Amino acid sequence: MTLDSTGRALERDVALASMATFLFGVLLAFTIARARERIQLLQDTLSRNNAALLSIHQMMVVFPAVDQDRIRALIDAQLTSEIDYRLVDNHLSTPAHLALATAIFSLHPLSQEQIGVYQALVRMCVDVESNRAIIESITGQSLSALEWSGLILLLLLLIGMIAVIPGGTLIGAVAAGVMAGTLTTLMILLRKLERLRWHERASIWEPTTRLFRNMDLDPYVPRAAIDSGRYRPTGRIRVVDYPDPYPERSTKRVTVEIMEGEPVGESRLFRRGKRDARR
Repeated sequence: MTLDSTGRALERDVALASMATFLFGVLLAFTIARARERIQLLQDTLSRNNAALLSIHQMMVVFPAVDQDRIRALIDAQLTSEIDYRLVDNHLSTPAHLALATAIFSLHPLSQEQIGVYQALVRMCVDVESNRAIIESITGQSLSALEWSGLILLLLLLIGMIAVIPGGTLIGAVAAGVMAGTLTTLMILLRKLERLRWHERASIWEPTTRLFRNMDLDPYVPRAAIDSGRYRPTGRIRVVDYPDPYPERSTKRVTVEIMEGEPVGESRLFRRGKRDARR
């Protein structure tokens, strides 16, 4: 093989790599932008939904204590049911939501104040139902297998060409390695965005924990989320274990525990024992 033919082959490889890089960059940028918009809309909707549930709890103050406790328990049941299932399976928590809505609709306001609050509660239920519909729509818009296949094939092509095209210098070899690592990192970022795990601690777990505490309830966190490092709560927590494979949740076990790092002044007597509550 002559020097000219080698140079022409190298030029073809470089041209092919340039086209593949451009195509991969455009597709990846578009996909990441769409995924970020999707997760941002999801986080905003979850925040509105939490605010609506807290408002329902607070507005119940004008009704008798028995009604307040019943509605708070049903709000807790809806939140725990939503946590039990993955976001993409949010529809599986519909029975808990319907129980809450039915209980609110069946309230019997007597005074003029209760009538006004009852009307607001009905509107809140409609808002919660709308938010749930948006969440189910958003979580169903994940990348298809065909889209993932196209991106992965382009990534493998680029990494292969970066590996075989001679750099000629140490700087060129380092630049090729950095480029390959960057492309792989961007794909990992896209995967996190698609799994709805991006910034979930600050945007999902912590707001939900505050919602539970604002209703004088212990936060509810799966042990798997704690063990994997996705979220590390502090203070008195209801930790849930799922003995059976997903999505079977009827055999779940809830344990009240005191996690390390709770604020100074909180009781630590609960460290000496744990209370199991089977549901």
